[in-house]
Amino acid sequence: MPRKITPEDLFQMVWVGDPQVSPDGRYVAYVETRVNAEKNGYESSLWLLETEGEEAPRRLTWGKAPEGLTLETSPRWSPDSRSLSFHSNRSGKPRLYLLSLAGGEARPLTSEEEGVGEAVFSPDGQWMAVVLRDPEKKEDEGEPGEAAVKPKPDARWIDRLRYKFNGVGLLEPERRRHLYLLHVETGRKVRLTRGDFDVQSPAFSPDGRWLAFSVNMRGEEPESWPDVYAVPVPENPEGDDEAIQEPWRISSGLGPAFAPLFSPSGQYLLYTGHEQGDMVANTSLFVVEFPSGKPRRLGEGLDLSISGPAGADARWDQGSLRPLWSRDEKQVFVSFTVGGTNPLFALDVAEGTLTRLTPDETPTLTSFSFSQDGQVWAYVGADALSPGDLYVQTMGGSPRQRTFTHRELFSQLDLSRPMKFTYERDKVTLEAWIMEPLGREEGKKYPLVLSIHGGPHTAFGEAFFHEFQLYAAEGWGVLYINPRGSVGYGEAFTQACLGDWGGRDYRDLMAGVDAALKRFPWIDGRRLAVTGGSYGGYMTNWIITQTTRFKVAITDRSISNLYSMYGTSDIGFHFNRRELGDADLWADEEKIMERSPIRYLPQVETPLLIVHSDQDLRCPIEQAEQLYIALKVLGKKVEFLRFSGENHELSRSGKPLNRLERLQGYLQWFHRYLDEGGE
Repeated sequence: MPRKITPEDLFQMVWVGDPQVSPDGRYVAYVETRVNAEKNGYESSLWLLETEGEEAPRRLTWGKAPEGLTLETSPRWSPDSRSLSFHSNRSGKPRLYLLSLAGGEARPLTSEEEGVGEAVFSPDGQWMAVVLRDPEKKEDEGEPGEAAVKPKPDARWIDRLRYKFNGVGLLEPERRRHLYLLHVETGRKVRLTRGDFDVQSPAFSPDGRWLAFSVNMRGEEPESWPDVYAVPVPENPEGDDEAIQEPWRISSGLGPAFAPLFSPSGQYLLYTGHEQGDMVANTSLFVVEFPSGKPRRLGEGLDLSISGPAGADARWDQGSLRPLWSRDEKQVFVSFTVGGTNPLFALDVAEGTLTRLTPDETPTLTSFSFSQDGQVWAYVGADALSPGDLYVQTMGGSPRQRTFTHRELFSQLDLSRPMKFTYERDKVTLEAWIMEPLGREEGKKYPLVLSIHGGPHTAFGEAFFHEFQLYAAEGWGVLYINPRGSVGYGEAFTQACLGDWGGRDYRDLMAGVDAALKRFPWIDGRRLAVTGGSYGGYMTNWIITQTTRFKVAITDRSISNLYSMYGTSDIGFHFNRRELGDADLWADEEKIMERSPIRYLPQVETPLLIVHSDQDLRCPIEQAEQLYIALKVLGKKVEFLRFSGENHELSRSGKPLNRLERLQGYLQWFHRYLDEGGE
């Protein structure tokens, strides 16, 4: 008999990701990630399957890091489909390795000191373009006889605007990430870029003569974004250790541009981005006749965005949704966000029309790749009852599921299937999902948890949420909504919350609760809970200062004071200005504070649990500390669940034991106030 899901089931989950189809279409390499409960972390390895037949996948890598957790990721095929490059920390630090499918041990291509970023093969397979970190600056060795290690002050001089980043910490500006050519056979390296910038997403032209990449060269400008650049590949790369040339810009410079990709003939360069500066806008496709043409937007009339899959808390796919060319250059394969889904489409380059390639029963893609001829593709497909599995499909054929990573675990579980419904407010149709409590009996009333997504320019949709299933297992319904500001409903919809946080987005959410109460009579309107993370945490804070209709609340990695966030968040100085409608910190102080929940805390009557991590640089811990102390001083019901050593990503990729503690804390707090006769 199926049982209810538990927080501990997180430890049994297995995640597949980054499927890479070999150029000849015969194989798919992918990454499998599991929880290592003993070491309180995650380990990953590479796996291989044949696209034809039904043979089970086989494990390719068995590396063992000398200490800690083994991470082996980013498989990339050589042009002849005979070997794979991949990233591994099996020596103790991340390095690039090469593995032959003929057998034998993988050999390292980079040193431990260099680390490794993205890496791609040249068309002839003899070289790779690799992103490596600049060498560490060596300390003065001092005079002979002096101590080898001198004590140093624990301090750092900072003179940059962007000096920290969530999940990284303080940045090392002297160690930029630059582009190198790496000879596959000998390991010899030739440096191609130098400067105060970081290179991303290198791509070779089909003739191997050019390299395109994405890089932000805007330095200290508050409004900043990456552009697409190119450099020539030296004719004789073995002649020099450096072949530095000034990159020239290919994209328009009018907005962010990234993920460049040459067409098979080399005549065109494709990239994604938009031309509205540091603004929220649809991420579209642009094509340039290489090397000197002007960018042209593909699918000009499409009000769609390349925004990635709906949010989830049980996903570990580090793969790519990067658009790809068809072999004849007539189509581009691309995943657009449509409501709470992101299917795979073929976009006609000339006409701008779309043909859907993945079926309705696979609504969410987290990564995909194609064979060289475009006839075979693999993708990780997910939905509301599956964190994701690997599918293989051929042009004109049906998808075949090739991994079943959660079949054994999920066959034991009783899960609640979300149901989508719509409602209208201000003549705008809004999408929402409702999950019934497990074991619901007719005539009985049940609590409801409203969960609010972050961003705000992300979306809920067809994705598996462990947390939501836990709520249903505890006997609570779950409501989640895509209010204005969410992606997947057109550019105007996404921009509708700019300058109006806590305005129409708040009213959309409250109207959604009203619609659910009217449509689902099992909801107990006296036992409503609200929660959310990041922007969803902001909105939770805002809601409990504006209404007393919720009996309990949990705010996670939240924002309480938009004024102080401006200077403490890693992105606050430009993100807050944009999101508040170009609000200036000095001229618009009243507007900023007028939309800050902290101003209205005396009005709070809802018991609040604050969940936050001390290494969160996106929504810094001071946001939680201000909120907690203010509510405590005001005599409100508030508690603080504070995590050490975690950042903004705790709920998605934090240490397993901390994720477990967070989920258990949520259930404990909600039970205290949602149970019949609770506080």
